[in-house]
Amino acid sequence: MNGGMCPHEELAVGWAMHSLEPDEEALLRDHLPTCATCRGAVRSTEEVLAGIGGAVRQEQPPPRLRAKLMEQIEHTPQEPAVAPAPRPAAPTPLRPQHRRPTGRMLLAAAAALAVLAGGGYLGVRVNQLSGEVTAAESRTDDLNKALSLAADPDTSKAVLRSTTGTEMAVVLSNPDAAAVMPLNLEPNDDGHVYVVWGASTKAPVPLAVFDVRAGSTDPQLLPWSPEAHKHTTFAVSLEPGHQAPPTPSEVLAGGQVAPA
Repeated sequence: MNGGMCPHEELAVGWAMHSLEPDEEALLRDHLPTCATCRGAVRSTEEVLAGIGGAVRQEQPPPRLRAKLMEQIEHTPQEPAVAPAPRPAAPTPLRPQHRRPTGRMLLAAAAALAVLAGGGYLGVRVNQLSGEVTAAESRTDDLNKALSLAADPDTSKAVLRSTTGTEMAVVLSNPDAAAVMPLNLEPNDDGHVYVVWGASTKAPVPLAVFDVRAGSTDPQLLPWSPEAHKHTTFAVSLEPGHQAPPTPSEVLAGGQVAPA
């Protein structure tokens, strides 16, 4: 196909931005050698990415942030960390690899190209990428706050264990903030929620709710108060619905604040 309009031109832009789905990428890989219009779109997009890249501040999460957080819980008994399995070798690239734009850089380029292309396909991609970047920045922000919380000398650390002794979670608490680190809690579905309980009183008191997603052990910030921080024993349960009940249906794990 030579010059003129091509129905795959917007996909060519997505190809240059490394944002295609696998089936779309396979289609473009076969199509590009036959279409000068789409090859030109790829070149133009790469030029825009390169030009905008230097002017947009990149957002990168701090390296080894979670590892540092775990080191801060120095008073919490922990099993020796298991060395991570070696990463599998990277697959052979399907095409020459260009410098992949990151975060803000990609969004800025996508937004500019979406305006030029009149929205449509690229507009959807901008929304998708915006959501991904926002979520990544939120996770990084929470990790930073949890690290500061763990480093605070006023923070209490409690390891919550099951009846068999399995470490299920760690609760970090100070008068103004708290976080929970799920260690061996199963992911909950949309119909259930985990509840942190204060167990220093005769009857357990619900303190906060949180979710556990598959594959995540990152600390999660909790709504907290000085009254919640007064507890020296905590527990966790999994409850139906989205709010904490008056009493736990079944306590999955519990533990006391480690001595200073």
